[in-house]
Amino acid sequence: MEIQVNKEVICIPPDYTIDMLLEHMNYTHYVAVFVNGKQLLMREYSHYRLQEKDQVKIIRPLGGG
Repeated sequence: MEIQVNKEVICIPPDYTIDMLLEHMNYTHYVAVFVNGKQLLMREYSHYRLQEKDQVKIIRPLGGG
């Protein structure tokens, strides 16, 4: 199925979770994830199942001091 990740369309298998997507894309868990404009909590990453045409935005935090 197709989803959009940071404005790029990718194909993923059914029952793909946010955790699986992050691992596939070489992201750490220390990112903010939005699906269709709604931010997910980190504890949701392992069980949230992506759906056809979902729009996912992954944001890495900026460090500073």
